[in-house]
This record gives sequence, C-alpha cells and structure tokens, in this order.
Amino acid sequence: MALARDLTRPTVTLEDITESEARRPSTPGVQIDPIEFARALWRRKWVMLYAGFAVMLVAVMLIGALTPRYTATAYVEINPRQTRVVDFEAVLSGLPADTATMETEIQILRSRKLAEKTVAKLGLERNPEFNPGLRAESGFVGLIRSLIGAEPVAEPVAAEPAKATTAENTTESALRERSFLDRALSYFGPKRRPAASAETAVRDEREKVIDSFLQRLTVLPEGRSRVIAISVESENPRIAAAAANTLADFYIVAQLEAKFEATKRASAWLSERVFELRVEVDRAEQEVEAYRQRSGLIQGGSDATLASEQVSDLNRQFVTEGTKLAEAEARLRQVEQLLGQSSGIESMAEVLDSQVIRDLRRQEAEVERLVAELSTEFGDKHPRMINARAELRDLRTKVKIEVDKIVQGLRNEVAVARARSRSMGGSLENLKSEVGRLNASEVQLRAFEREASASRALLEQLLARSKETSSQEDFQQADASIVSEAAAPELPSFPKKTLLLLVSFVFASIASVAVAMVLEYLDLGFRSMDQIERQLGVAPLGLVPALKGIRSIGKSPQDYILENPTSAYGESVRSMHTNLLLSDLVKRPKVVLLTSALPNEGKTSMAVSLGRLQAQVGQRVVIVDCDVRQPSVHKALNMEPGPGLVQCLLGEAGVEDVIQQDPESGVFVLQAGGTPPNPPDLFDSIPMQKLLTTLARKYDLVILDSAPLLAVSDTLFLARLADKTVLIVRWVRTRRETVKLALNKLLDAKSDVAGVLLSMVDVKGHAQYGFSDSGAYHGKLTKYYTN
Repeated sequence: MALARDLTRPTVTLEDITESEARRPSTPGVQIDPIEFARALWRRKWVMLYAGFAVMLVAVMLIGALTPRYTATAYVEINPRQTRVVDFEAVLSGLPADTATMETEIQILRSRKLAEKTVAKLGLERNPEFNPGLRAESGFVGLIRSLIGAEPVAEPVAAEPAKATTAENTTESALRERSFLDRALSYFGPKRRPAASAETAVRDEREKVIDSFLQRLTVLPEGRSRVIAISVESENPRIAAAAANTLADFYIVAQLEAKFEATKRASAWLSERVFELRVEVDRAEQEVEAYRQRSGLIQGGSDATLASEQVSDLNRQFVTEGTKLAEAEARLRQVEQLLGQSSGIESMAEVLDSQVIRDLRRQEAEVERLVAELSTEFGDKHPRMINARAELRDLRTKVKIEVDKIVQGLRNEVAVARARSRSMGGSLENLKSEVGRLNASEVQLRAFEREASASRALLEQLLARSKETSSQEDFQQADASIVSEAAAPELPSFPKKTLLLLVSFVFASIASVAVAMVLEYLDLGFRSMDQIERQLGVAPLGLVPALKGIRSIGKSPQDYILENPTSAYGESVRSMHTNLLLSDLVKRPKVVLLTSALPNEGKTSMAVSLGRLQAQVGQRVVIVDCDVRQPSVHKALNMEPGPGLVQCLLGEAGVEDVIQQDPESGVFVLQAGGTPPNPPDLFDSIPMQKLLTTLARKYDLVILDSAPLLAVSDTLFLARLADKTVLIVRWVRTRRETVKLALNKLLDAKSDVAGVLLSMVDVKGHAQYGFSDSGAYHGKLTKYYTN
C-alpha cells in the first residue's frame, strides 16, 4: 500500500544549512593542552612506571655487561723558552707557541711512526687487546663451530716483538672475548684470502696493531695553554699508563734527534764553506795590492790616496784665503764709503781700535775744553786763544794722518790676499788634473776592494757560525718537556655508570611518556564529558555506570532500576532526564529519540530504564520500539512479540489495540510489530507524524528506541520528528570518529540534538583519569546511593 507523503513539510533553506554547518563538531588542530597532557600522564601512570622500569632494567643490564676501560693521561708542554748557556742561535730554532704549532705537534704525536715505536717497545703485538689475531674465539660463534665441526679460523703468526718493559702488561687481557658482532662477522662474513708470505703477514698484523693503538690514543690541547694531553685507553690501567708515558718519551727523543741531525749537517757544510772562502779572500787581497802598485795609487795616512789628501788640504787653504780676501775687501769698501762723509771715517772699527788715535782724540778734547774756557775770558785775538786754536788744528791733522795710514793698510791687505788666492787657485787646478787621472784607476781598485771585503766579511761570519755550531753539537734541548707523567688510574673511564644511568633514566622517562602518549593516541573512545564537550561541541547529558555482575544473577539494567531506584545507576538515568528537560526551558520535550552510532551501546536498556523510572513517579510514559529490523524492547520487558508500530502505520490496527503495559512499572510499550518492506518510507510518512502527535497528546513522555545511525537510515527520519534526540555513546569502546560521523548525520537531518550520554562507564577506572567528572558515582559520593 502506498503511503501518502507530507507535502506541507518545510523545505531546507540556506539559513538551515548554515546553522547545521555551525553546529558540526569541529576537528581540533594540533594543540597541546598542558592540563590535558598532565591528565593523560596521570591516567597512564602505571603504564609509564612499568615501561620506565623495563627500560631501566635493560639499561642496567647492558651497562653491567660493558667491559671497563681505563684512561691514563700524560701532559707535555710545548716550551718556547730555551736555556742559553751561551748566546748562540740554535741551528734548529725553537717552536713558537701559536695555534698552528700546537696542531702540528698534535699530529706528530698521533703519527704512525711514534705509535709503531711505542707498540714495539711495550710488545703490544702480543696483547690480545691490541692484536685482534690473538683474541680467543668463544661464545655463540664458538658453540656453532663446535656443533658443525668447523675448524677455528687460522690467524697469522706474529713475529717475535721487542721485549716489553713490564711483563704483566700482556697477560691480564689475554682471555678477553670478542664482541658478538665481531665474532659473527668473522665467521659469517667473507672467507679469508689465501695466506700471503710470512713477511707480508707480519707487516699486516703490525699495521692492525698500530691502527688499534691509534684508535685508543687521544691527543688534545689543554684549553688555551701550551700543554698537550696524551691519553691512552686500555682494559689494563698499567698498560694505559705505560703507553702514554712511552709515547711522550719517544716524542721528546724525536725532537732531540732532529736537532742533533740538523746540527751535524750544518757543521759539515760550514767547515767546507769556510775553507773555500779562505782561498778566495787571499786571492782577492793579493789582486788589490798588485793593481794599486801598477796604478800608482799610493795610500796616505787614511784610506784615501796621497794625491787626494793633497787636494783636500790645498782646497781647505784656498777656501780659507778666499774667506780672508772677502773680509778684507768688505772692510775696504766700507772705508771707501765712509771717506766721502765728514765724520763717518772716524766711526770705523780700525779707527776706534787705534791707541794713537784714541790718545790724540783725548788731547783734542782737552784743548777744545781749554779753548772754551779761554773764550769766556779772552777774545779771539788774544795770544793764548791763538795758541790754543793752533794746537787744536795740529791735533786734528795728526788724527787725519793716522786715519789715512789705516786706510792704506787695508788696501795693501786686500792686494796681498788677492795675490795669495790666485797662487793657490793655480796650484789647486794642477792637483785636480792629477787626481782626475788617478780617479779613473781608483774606480777599478774599489771594485777589487769591494769583492775582497765581501769575501772577508762572509768568511768571518761563517767562521763564527761554524764555531758556534760545533759548540752546540754536544748540547741540545728539546722544545717540549713532560709536565706530568701518566699514573695507572684506579677508576675506569668507561663506562661512566653514573652518567649512563642518568641518561638511561632520562631516556626511560621519555620512553615512558612516549608509550603513554601512544596509548593515549590509540585510545580512540570517549572517557569523559569534558572530551565530549571539547571535541564534539554538544552538551554532555551525563554518564551511566556499568552494572557489573548483574547478568550473572539473571538481572538486566531495567530490572535493576526497579529494585534500586536510588542507586548510582538510577541516579544517572534521573540526571540524564533532568539535563534533557533543561536543554529546552521554553518547550518541554515530550518526544525523545534515543539512538546510537553502533549496536550494543545500551540505547534499549536506557530507553526502558528511563521509561520505568519515570513511570514509577506517576508519569504516563510510552516506549515506542522503532527498530523494526532488530526489535528488542519486548525482550527487555519479557513480553511476547506481537503487532505494533508497523501495523499502526500500515492501517492494519489501531494504537489502542496494539499498545501494551508493563505490569511491574506501569510503562506503556508499542512494539515494532515486524519488518516492513521499506522502513524509511514508513517513518517518513504522514501516519507516522500523526501517530507521534497522538502519543504526545495522551502521554507525558514518548521514548523512541531506534536502530543504530550507521546501520540504517531509518533513524534520520525519526530524528527530524522527535523534540529532542539523545546520542548514546559507549564509554571507551565507540571510536571518536564514529561518534562524529553519527552526530554529523543527525545535524544534517535537522535533528534537535539534546546532547550525548556516555553509557556503561567503569566508574572505578574512570576515577583514575583525572577528569572533572572522574569522581562521579564513586568514592565518597557512593554514600548517597544504594546498591
């Protein structure tokens, strides 16, 4: 029979789509909530404890199985200061204390040459620790060889090494076993090549021992100082100390040998060169004297020739005479200029210096004073006045005569100076001509003298250096000194158990946290109402405790709630109903749909428990079994199957004819009544709407028990007809992505989702997780409930 469709149903608008998208549960980004992270660690504390203990146990076993190794260190100082017994420069100069020098010396200390000497002196070729060919084959590989009857791998026979300084160095590590990896590779790896000659085998073995020694050798500078630390690691502390000290000794000896060899070569070369220079100097000096005699270059008192000295002396005299002539001419010119003046001549220096003129002037002054006195008493015609004036004229005449004599003397002096200067100038020109002739020969003479001087200077220098070098042959100092010799260590340097245990503890902590986070990540279900609200964005309606053990005594949750309505289970159902009513304060929901994403999440038990609990308080409640494919309400209430919802919708029976009442609680039940050909069309029909309207009018609460959302599409049509929809999620078991998918289906169907209810919660386990609702129905709160 075809069902009429509800053509008056409102169409879906753009606003409805927008609202639906807004209500969809959002997928949280990659964010770390510190509080949630701490809660997750607390929830997994026992797992973390066991994981950390396991890691630490393995670490302790591995650390305990490690072979202890000891490190001995000797310290060498690169000393640029040298003790100078004599102030000679060394043939091989000292080392500067710079970074390049330190790096060079470190590489020398790590050289194979020094390592080979150390290996030979200590006899490390006979030590199994350094010689892999002497290590005993045992353990797992030895057991396999014994089982298959294989012969041990033949090792090359080492040549007889040098005698070691300490006999006990080669005995304590003789029985050390190879590591499992080394033994496995030696047995299961490539086969050995055919045996080479004995000499080649010995050389290869020695190279392996040197490589092994260099692997255990560490050479490092000590900070920014000039000290180098030489460290050797060994299973035997005495071998480690002996190896470090021996290497340091060979390093010092190598420096001394280098200086001795350099000094010896320098002395031989200097002796040969000095002999050659002596012969060359004698030849050059003889050639100089022979050329001097041939050229007439007679040497004077100084290094200059005799002619050159004469020219020099005559030239000095000529200059002196020229100076005197210039002075005389200058005085004469001055006198001649003063002669034209009335009283200027009397101011001449020669006039003023003349004692005769000074006497005449003094007499003249006395006569002038006498004339002045007589003029006051007598007239000009007086005899005394006439005599006094005559005497004054006579004195002035004498003065003039003396001045003329001085002027004439100056003229004579100038004439003499001129004659002497002309004579010396002629002689000087003659000598210059002679010196010019000799200078041409002196040029070649100076070339011979320079050659002889250079050879003589080089001879003196090499001779002095040869004596210095000879004196240094028996006295050499190394550029380095041992600051501190290595002592046999008492404590092993490896393994550093404290550090390894600390690292192991940190690793164990990280590993335990990682395990906890992995388990938390793999925990795909919901554990609290906090997670529901945070990840789904809908209201949590509460959690329902799991009733453990009631199945074993033949009881179901719906039976348990009748006997214990004030139990924790009953309170959780009551709390869910309260939250459901509070979800819409304007319109009290009467038609409530209980659904889930998957089967066996407790929706039927919750529907019957809610119906019975509300019926006990006097409400008229009807439970409609809408799961027409797998009906289960009648089973929960111990009813026989019969006609119900399907017959009502198909018009085959009336509601009053098929509805039943639970005698124990008084709740009304409308069974499914069988499976129709097309259930979605049945629920998406006008008869279904009318049926729900009738039931809502006659009853206080209509509970719809539907099929799982992800199983069939029937529930989506019911969700649009119900006032409120409750999505039931099984605690821990139902995956979060599954719940999100079911919730999205409800929102897409324009269902009014009241919230999500967690079912079958292990309250004891839930209390360990540290959520805000972890204490619900557990611990101190149990005194409010009955069993």
